[in-house]
Amino acid sequence: MITWTTSEIYVFITVIVMILLKLWSVWHVALKAGANREGRIIFLGLLSGLSLFGLTAKLYISHVLS
Repeated sequence: MITWTTSEIYVFITVIVMILLKLWSVWHVALKAGANREGRIIFLGLLSGLSLFGLTAKLYISHVLS
């Protein structure tokens, strides 16, 4: 079982907030730039995939080190 310290929880929450801000800002800029729907979805899909990979790697490393 993974036991997280309070600092790890704060970092995890901060990372989630940063990802949400990143996704929102990309969507907002794409709307203002007049990007088509497919372009926005592809770009957001790439960002979401990379973000999910990073979070999964963090969880895996925490699990292995515990």
